[in-house]
Amino acid sequence: MNDRNRIIEIITEKDNYNLISHLLPDGDSVGSLLAMGQCLTKMGKSVKMFAPGRIPLKYCFLKGANLISNDLTLFDSSRTAIVLDSSDADRLGIFKETVMESPELVNIDHHVTNQNYGTLNYVDADASATGEIVFSLLESLKVELDSDLAEALYVAISTDTGSFKYDNTTPHTHSVIAKLLQTGISPGALSQKIFDERPLSFYILLKEALSSLEMYLNRTVAIMTLSKDIRIRSGASTDDLDGIVNYTRNIEGVELGILFYVEMEDEVKVGFRSKRLDVSLLAGKLNGGGHIRAAGCRMHGSFETVKKLVLDEAFKMLSDLSTEETS
Repeated sequence: MNDRNRIIEIITEKDNYNLISHLLPDGDSVGSLLAMGQCLTKMGKSVKMFAPGRIPLKYCFLKGANLISNDLTLFDSSRTAIVLDSSDADRLGIFKETVMESPELVNIDHHVTNQNYGTLNYVDADASATGEIVFSLLESLKVELDSDLAEALYVAISTDTGSFKYDNTTPHTHSVIAKLLQTGISPGALSQKIFDERPLSFYILLKEALSSLEMYLNRTVAIMTLSKDIRIRSGASTDDLDGIVNYTRNIEGVELGILFYVEMEDEVKVGFRSKRLDVSLLAGKLNGGGHIRAAGCRMHGSFETVKKLVLDEAFKMLSDLSTEETS
């Protein structure tokens, strides 16, 4: 659904806003949130920004990151709410019920699995990132692009395209980035911060993950397993989990990579990465969601039960894919 024109009218007409993004914020969620916040502030609006949970340290250099709150008591539900980069309302965590009470709920997202839960929805699955959609709104609202805005949008788009390596990168994506670079931002410095620099704890955790590597289906499926206990023992934070699943897909010959993270005895987070398989469909079958090549879900049950359910569904989808390609 695309209520773009009405959303532009609402943004022009209304003065007070709550902006919010999803649980376990990533680069697109943080960058989009901050860019929209800066846009509205430039327009003279009153803006409060929220996210359930903590903003990863590697994004805290962005202007306004220190203003993002996870305090539900500060959320005034009489304001217009704009939700960014969240495919469904459940991903808003403790903010869900309060957000849904807002007089106007604007849902801006690019996930193909978005449930159109807003009173107004701007969902563009062809956009590489929610940041790309926010950029288009800035242009329509005639908000001047400066280096702070450009950095937030660069982080949003570059992270969701895997530094422009993923198939969701389009000619339009590069045209947007070209305009961002014209503000004088440094892609080298930004990439170093968001992709290359990692604390030692990340590599200790990665070593544990690689030691758990298992291969299935003639080495076309690779899985790794971590637990909260292992993470704590490694001295790692939850931020350090980001990107580890990519090491499964990057193995030569692997079509599907999976990371199981055992949060508690009866709760497992599962991340998927693929080269050809639509893992948004796989995650959707398991009450999750995401992108075509990167998705995930959260499942309740013992690790062994969850692992069997996930692998059974994954093997079935891979078998169907193989049948389609040979027919």
